[in-house]
Amino acid sequence: MIETTSPVNTGSRAALFEAHLGRSPLGFFYFNNRGQMEFINRSGAEIIGWDKSAAGPASLQDVEDIIHCGLTGRFGQILGGESLELSEHQFVNRQGRFVAMNIYCNSFYAEAGVTAGIFALILDVTDSYRKKVRLEETNYILSVISQVSEAVSSTADIDDVLRVILIGVTAQQGLGFNRAFLFLVNNAENCLEGKMAVGPASPEEAVEVWSRLANKHKTLAELLNEYLVSQESGLPRLHHNIQGWKIPLNENTIFAQALHDGKVINIRGRDNVTPESWPAMDRLGADYMVVAPVISKGNRLGLIIADNQITGRRIADSQVELLQTFANHSAVAVERSQLYDKVLERAEELAEKNRQLALSQEQIIRSEKMAVIGELTSSIAHELRNPLTVIGGFANMMLTTGEAGGNSEYLNIIYAETQRAESVIHQVLDFSRASRTPNCEIEFTQMTAKAFEHLLSKMRFSQRRPRFNPGPAGAMVWGNPDQLHHALFQFMWLTVEETTDECQVEITTAFDKDRAKMTIGFTGCDHTRTKVVKTLSQIFGSTTGTQKLSMLVAGETVRCHGGNYGVEGVEANFPSLYVELPIYQGVNKNG
Repeated sequence: MIETTSPVNTGSRAALFEAHLGRSPLGFFYFNNRGQMEFINRSGAEIIGWDKSAAGPASLQDVEDIIHCGLTGRFGQILGGESLELSEHQFVNRQGRFVAMNIYCNSFYAEAGVTAGIFALILDVTDSYRKKVRLEETNYILSVISQVSEAVSSTADIDDVLRVILIGVTAQQGLGFNRAFLFLVNNAENCLEGKMAVGPASPEEAVEVWSRLANKHKTLAELLNEYLVSQESGLPRLHHNIQGWKIPLNENTIFAQALHDGKVINIRGRDNVTPESWPAMDRLGADYMVVAPVISKGNRLGLIIADNQITGRRIADSQVELLQTFANHSAVAVERSQLYDKVLERAEELAEKNRQLALSQEQIIRSEKMAVIGELTSSIAHELRNPLTVIGGFANMMLTTGEAGGNSEYLNIIYAETQRAESVIHQVLDFSRASRTPNCEIEFTQMTAKAFEHLLSKMRFSQRRPRFNPGPAGAMVWGNPDQLHHALFQFMWLTVEETTDECQVEITTAFDKDRAKMTIGFTGCDHTRTKVVKTLSQIFGSTTGTQKLSMLVAGETVRCHGGNYGVEGVEANFPSLYVELPIYQGVNKNG
């Protein structure tokens, strides 16, 4: 309550106010009990944008129409002794300037306790209010970034990182945009490539999603953690609309400009946008959006595009600044995740190289063992060959000269067995000679073709000739070419030699990225199939010395080169015999 100690009329009261308060840095104004302004000082006029030179008295309603603080509605109560106090009350004054002010309003008493009007003090706190708002916005964005960073730090998967970032942009607890799109730079094709989008694709979807989220009452941290733990939300329909979509960077689009300049752009319609940008805006379905570049240490990674297409709410400048700050911090997470993926990829490559190196070293050791065995067997074979030749020669001489007497049967047995023993020694010497050849790269189909030609030269002409159906060339294997040739020939020879004339044999080659394969297949009638099954069973389970040794040497040669062999398709139609070797990966050429 304010009162005077001596009676004054209206004119003298205004003069008194002017004398004492006219130049005060605080704003003052006075309304009489009829609601007419009798006084406003210079500071007060500047705050509300009032022109003091305007003719005629101003009414309380005139001032209320500017400051909108409820003076008109509470005028009677204030005259009756109540007070009106408002802090940081915001309005736009008559000059169009935004103002935040504190106002204190009380009744004013004249002589004899009569209420003469109301007196108000107003203080312009616009600067401090703006600083306060800026501080609150900064604290808010730091809180959002902190929560998003915490969620991002718990995963290294690039898809999870991108999804968490976009949830932070669109969540009401985050930046609060309706929709967000993320494009990453594809340097190989010089374009922006759509990677992910979050937000509703239609107003109907928005109602359903936002209603469900509103009922959960979760903080941003809880929302992000829920996604990372459950991942039940799935990718929205909006995501599939932009995934893989490419925006060229060599065209004059607003998107290329934002990335090139490294500055956020608030697009407000198409008036100031190049026509080259219109197709992309049509696909996004928006003319009003914010485009924020994602840049880390000068490395341009992509763009975040956000809009309020569903609600139509205007994008404030403060939101634009917050999105740019958010994009800058998100760039670090994106770059870290990309580096992590590259490290994993490199680690997998190194692991594969190490695996191949280990296989090569193991193969080299086996090859060296085979060479030692070859030398050992060669020396033994030479020692055995001479006495066997002598024994066989004398037995044959006795048979041909008629000196056998009654021992012809025994001499025939001796001669046959020495012949068989010499055949075994011949195979051992062939293997021994092959062991001296150094390892090298060998084209698998070509090696198989040479073994097949060797087979034809050894075949009896009464047999049905086998067919060779070579697969595509280019499959390289690593090893001893003579040993492998000998092994492939032995598999062919043992199989073809034991099959009947009714059976057609076909030898084929094929390969994939890991293995080269030779297959010996058979065709014929049911009776023939029975014979083939019996023949293969005899070859792989034979107790005959020559046959068993041949299979043992050929099989061990294949295994020592990292390969394998066996029978397949027994339960289906005709069985087939296969031999496979690992494709050479170019890891180690030693050995």
